[in-house]
Amino acid sequence: MLSETRLGDVLKLERIAVQVNPDAEYRQIGIRSFGNGIFHRNPCLGSELSKLKYFEVHPGRFVVSNIMAWEGAIAVSTESEEGFVGSARFLTYRPTGEVDLRYLNYFFQSDAGKALIKSISTGTVTRNQTVSPKNFENAQVSLPDLAEQRRIADKLDAVIAMHASAMGGRPSQKAVQQLAAAGLNRVLSRWAKGTVSVDQVCASMNDTVHPGGDRGQAEKFVGLEHIVPHLGERIGSGPLGDEKGRKFRFAPGDVLYGYLRPYLNKVWLSDQHGLCSVEQYVLRPNGVMPAELIAAGLRSKSILDKALEATHNLQLPRLRSGLLMAMELPAIPPEHHKQAMADVQAFNQRVTTLAERQRHRDELLTALRPAVLDAAFSGQL
Repeated sequence: MLSETRLGDVLKLERIAVQVNPDAEYRQIGIRSFGNGIFHRNPCLGSELSKLKYFEVHPGRFVVSNIMAWEGAIAVSTESEEGFVGSARFLTYRPTGEVDLRYLNYFFQSDAGKALIKSISTGTVTRNQTVSPKNFENAQVSLPDLAEQRRIADKLDAVIAMHASAMGGRPSQKAVQQLAAAGLNRVLSRWAKGTVSVDQVCASMNDTVHPGGDRGQAEKFVGLEHIVPHLGERIGSGPLGDEKGRKFRFAPGDVLYGYLRPYLNKVWLSDQHGLCSVEQYVLRPNGVMPAELIAAGLRSKSILDKALEATHNLQLPRLRSGLLMAMELPAIPPEHHKQAMADVQAFNQRVTTLAERQRHRDELLTALRPAVLDAAFSGQL
């Protein structure tokens, strides 16, 4: 049986002030949004703490971020937080009544709980919604008896643990994409006879179109946002419209290489006429090697590693054209072009299929947690 309970009747705000010593070392907590729990900040000296007041954090407390509670930044402290401190931004409560803190934490991650915390948070800016101790403690929640709270919390613990295991036990869609680069190295090495520099197999084109200029046969605009990292696929395009700023023109068979943030490994073999952003190099094969093999080589881990090495210390990484054109690709002799292209195509298909399956799996797992929480707090668990 549910009863409407004022939070202040089962929780008491705990404020154990810390007298900050500028020369002592402190460990602070933070809380991730969306119910992702407490995290630990790097140790720092008291002189490096903010000007806010700080309070002790102890295990078995209900901890609320007063500025991010509306986004699910609520958690229960554990033994791992013993000896930590939290700023005045964290409201720390100890239980004083018939309440299981796990149940309460799960409730505030459900739709009903998120709606409640938003209703008691004040502020006019979306990301500055603050919940005060008074408003929080006066909020009413529907609580079953303690035994039922524990039963539901135990079930949710088991389901959430299974969810975490499933999310961490197999590579994510992103991980599959990254593995694709390493796989291309192996595929190409089967047929390679030494290496060849990028500028020996293609030329860097600079066919610039200025605003209002002749677009030629261009059909679409393809920016970096339209290229899938690591997979060499295009996932859309934009209208030509009245694009502002200069663009590069490309043609079928050209290879587009994203040199802005090259760690994203955005390489695409064009199958149409179009315009692209100036954050991409347009590389035109000269016939020494098929475009398919050049594109695959540019997406391979060996090129990616060199690009990362050349740009890792830059705040906004950009790979200079001279560095790219001097990089070495697997040199595949003409008699093996056909077999190598077939292998690359088959490999790309397998990776694309796996990535799609992982995407679907990740979507299902991501949807599982909120679905289970909502079921728990609507009497279906």
